[in-house]
Amino acid sequence: MQRRTKATIGHVSGDLELGDDAVITPQMDIITIDGRIRLDGNATFTGPVRAESIKGEGNVEIQGDLTTGDIAISDGILTVTGSLAAGDVDVDRSVIVSGNLTVEDLDVGGKVEVGGDLKARSADVGGSLDVKESATLDDIDVGGTVRITKTVSCRTIDVGGSVEVGGGQISEDIDVGGSFESTGPLEFDTLDVGGSVNLGGDSVGRRIDVGGVLRVKGNLKFEEIDVGGTIEIDGNAEGRSIDIGGILRVGKDLELTGTLEVGGKCRVDGMLNSNRIDIGGVIEASEIHGQRVEVGGAVTTAKGLKASMIEIGDRARARGPLVGDSIMIGERAAVDSVYGKTVVMKERSQAKTLNGVDLRIESRCRIEGPVLYTSSLKADEDAIFAAEPKKVDAIPNAPL
Repeated sequence: MQRRTKATIGHVSGDLELGDDAVITPQMDIITIDGRIRLDGNATFTGPVRAESIKGEGNVEIQGDLTTGDIAISDGILTVTGSLAAGDVDVDRSVIVSGNLTVEDLDVGGKVEVGGDLKARSADVGGSLDVKESATLDDIDVGGTVRITKTVSCRTIDVGGSVEVGGGQISEDIDVGGSFESTGPLEFDTLDVGGSVNLGGDSVGRRIDVGGVLRVKGNLKFEEIDVGGTIEIDGNAEGRSIDIGGILRVGKDLELTGTLEVGGKCRVDGMLNSNRIDIGGVIEASEIHGQRVEVGGAVTTAKGLKASMIEIGDRARARGPLVGDSIMIGERAAVDSVYGKTVVMKERSQAKTLNGVDLRIESRCRIEGPVLYTSSLKADEDAIFAAEPKKVDAIPNAPL
C-alpha cells in the first residue's frame, strides 16, 4: 500500500507502509490492518491498533491497546498507553506499556516498563525490567535491575544487578550479581546472590548461596545455606546444613538434620538442634542438642548443651551445663558443670563441677566444686580439687 505520513484509517485489507513522523487517526473506534505495518521512522497511532505484525525503525506510540503478531523495531522506543498483546517482541531501546503486557518472547535492549501484569515465555532485557503488578513467565534474563511489585511466577531469574519481587515462586535457579529482595513469602529452588538477600514472610527454598548478607523476616525452610558474611532469621529456621563464615542469628529455633558450621559467632534465641555442630568462634543458645559438637571459641547456654560427643577446644569457654557420652575439655579451657560417661580434662583446664562414669584429669587441672564418678578416676598428682573426689553409685541427674 502507498506510504503515508498522515491519515485517518478504519480498516486496511493489506499492508500499511508509513513514512517518518507519521500520524494515524482511527476512523471509528480502532485501526485494523489485515496485513503488516512497515515503519520508516517515528509513528503515532491516536487510537487502538490491530495488525498482523509491526516492523521498522524509530519511536512508535500507540494511544490505546495494541494487538498484533511479531514486533521488530530497531533504534526506537515502543510506547503503548493501553495493553499490548503480541507474539515475539524485539525492540532496540525501550518498551513502555501502561496496561498489561502479554507476549511470547520479549527481547529489549534498554528498559521495559509495564503498568499492569506481564505474561511471557521469556524476557531478555539489557537494562531494567519494571512491572507494577504480577509477572508470569518461564525465564527472566536482565543485565541491570528487575522490580516486580507483586508476585512473580517463573522458572529462572538471571540478573546482573538487583532484583525486587513481591513474593511468589521461582521453580529453578535465581542467579543475581548484586542484591535480591522479596517483600512477601517466596518459594524457590536455588538462590545464588553475590551481595545481599532480604526475604519477607515465610519462605521455602532448597539451596541458598550468598556472598554477603542473608536476612529473613519470618520463618525459613531449606536444605543448604552457604553464606560468606551474615545470616539473620527472625523466626524459626529448619533445614539440613548451614555453612557461614561470619555471624548467624536466629530469633527462634534452629533445626538441622546435618551440619552447622560457623566461623564467627552464632546466636539462637530458642533451641538449637543439629546432628553435627562445628563452631570456630562463639555460640549462644537457650539450649543445644546434637550428636557431635566442637567449639573452638566459646559456648553459652541457659539450659545446657547435650550431645553424644562434645569437644571444647584449647582455651575455649563453656557457660552452662555440658551433658554427653564423651566429653573432651581442651588445654586451658574453662567450663561449668559437666555430666558425662567418659570425661577427659586436658592440662590446665578448669571446671566448676565434674560428674561422670570414667574421669581422666591431667596435670594442673582445677575443679572448683564436687567431683563424682561411678567407675574410675585417673588424675595427675598436681591436679587441684576443692573437695575430695567421691565414688558414688549414681551421678546426679543432668539438667537436660
